[in-house]
Amino acid sequence: MEQFIAFLDTREIKYSIEDNTVTIFENLDLTGMRIEVLPDNLIVNGDLDLKVTKIKKLPDNLTVNGRLCVRGTKIKALPANLNVKGSIDLLKTRIASLPDNLTVNGDLNLEGTHIKSLPANLIVKGNLDLGDSHLLYLPEKLHVAGKLDLSDTKIDRLPDNLNVQGDLNLDRTRIKKLPKNLNVAGSLRLNDSKIKKLPDNLVIAGDLKLNNTRIKKLPSNLKVGGELELCGTRIKKLPNDLTVANGIALGGSKIRKLPDNLTVNSYLDLGFSKIKKLPDNLIVNGYLGLRGTNVKKLLKHSNVQCTSLGLEYAKIKQLPANTEEKNSLYLDYSKLKKLPDNLCLKGDLTLRYAAIKKLPDHLMVGGDLDMSRTRIKKLPENLKVEGKLNFSSTKLEKLPDNLHISSDLDLYNSKVRKIPDNLKVNGTLDLYNTKIKKLPKNLFVKNTLYLSNTSIKTLPSDLKVEGDLWLSYSKIKKLPDNLKLNGDLILNNTKIKRLPKNLSVKNTLDIRHTKITTLPEDLAFGRIELNPKKIKNIVYKNCPSVKATIFAVYLQGEIKIVGGNTLVGNLAEFEQRTDKLFLQAEADECKQIARDCAAQLQQKLSLN
Repeated sequence: MEQFIAFLDTREIKYSIEDNTVTIFENLDLTGMRIEVLPDNLIVNGDLDLKVTKIKKLPDNLTVNGRLCVRGTKIKALPANLNVKGSIDLLKTRIASLPDNLTVNGDLNLEGTHIKSLPANLIVKGNLDLGDSHLLYLPEKLHVAGKLDLSDTKIDRLPDNLNVQGDLNLDRTRIKKLPKNLNVAGSLRLNDSKIKKLPDNLVIAGDLKLNNTRIKKLPSNLKVGGELELCGTRIKKLPNDLTVANGIALGGSKIRKLPDNLTVNSYLDLGFSKIKKLPDNLIVNGYLGLRGTNVKKLLKHSNVQCTSLGLEYAKIKQLPANTEEKNSLYLDYSKLKKLPDNLCLKGDLTLRYAAIKKLPDHLMVGGDLDMSRTRIKKLPENLKVEGKLNFSSTKLEKLPDNLHISSDLDLYNSKVRKIPDNLKVNGTLDLYNTKIKKLPKNLFVKNTLYLSNTSIKTLPSDLKVEGDLWLSYSKIKKLPDNLKLNGDLILNNTKIKRLPKNLSVKNTLDIRHTKITTLPEDLAFGRIELNPKKIKNIVYKNCPSVKATIFAVYLQGEIKIVGGNTLVGNLAEFEQRTDKLFLQAEADECKQIARDCAAQLQQKLSLN
């Protein structure tokens, strides 16, 4: 009790003690703490998080008026007098049974536990997760108010009249047959299960996922309110009375024929299927995937309508008619050698590994353009792309002067040797492993700039990067003064000898495996990665109890303390933070080490 109260005091947690009952007036988070015992009659007026603690047993008469989390602990049982008003998380604990008359007012997570059965009168008012547990059967009158996850369990039958108000996940189970009067208000997942047959007139409000099952035939009058997935099944035909509200995935199935006048919303994926002919009047209000099929034959005399078309691995050399009207085109690994003139897409255009060597003039792409690993050497001057540009591992040698980059620009491993001046990249710029030796004037990068493994030796003074700057394994030897970054600065494995004046790094500064030996007084950073043995103007020591290195450094006119790579502040700020993070014994050790380091550094500074 004394150790627990001392912990509450150091954390400034509000509590009261009356008649041997400790009441906590807020959330109590003990994640990763070395507390081993909680006092009996504990009341927590909030959440109680014991994740990855050494606690082996919950106290008697424990009341939690919020959520209880004990995941990753060695707790083997729940006390009969446990009272929890919210969810209970027992993930990967050694729990093998639950107390009778247990009511869970939120979610109950039993994933990865030793639970083999559930009490007959269990009530769960939220989701019930039993995935990868030792469960063998369910009680006959189980009612789940949310989702029920039984995936990867050994259960082989479900009780009749099972009522699940959310999704039912039976992936990779031994279930061969669905029970009578099954009611699932959400999606039904049966992927890789032993299911062989579905009942007639089955209605699924959400998705129905039957991938890689033994089902050979869909039932009559099947209604699916979401998506229907039949990839890798033995089903050869879709029934004419089938109703599916959203997409249908038939990739790798044995489907050979589709019903006439079929209309599919969202998507229809026929990739690598046995389909030999598309039906008359097929309408797909979204993506039609024909990758790995005989596209030329399928589309030759078809009046199919779709908004996006997937022709990956297609052996066509010319696009079908009306292609320019599509939202997106996916042509990866195709034999296509030419795109139609004046092609205008509202969505994406992907050409990875395609045989095409030239882009048409006036090409407009409203989404992303991916031409990685193509043989394209030149871009049209009037190219317009509103999304990401991926030119990685291409034969591209030059960028147009007026190129507009709305998002990311990926030149990784490309042949580009020069970037035009005044380039503005409103995303990430990746120059990793390129032949570029010099950055242009007035380069602006909104997110991250990757210069790793390049021959660039200096950074221009007018460079503006609002995110991370990666220089690892580059030939950079010097950084410009007054460099300010809102993200990370990664300098590891460079030949940089000193940091510039007024360097400011909001997040992490990584100087491992560099020739830097001192930290300048005007340096600012959030975290730092370094080898303390190589830095001459710090004093450091390892703290065994928290397994972290603590060091003192003179920055911004005062001695500051870094603990666990994070710049905490001056000694007083470090001690205040340490009291809130650790138990008293651990905090005392950290504080003493910090005091020692600060004193030794002060002595060093006085001698100098």
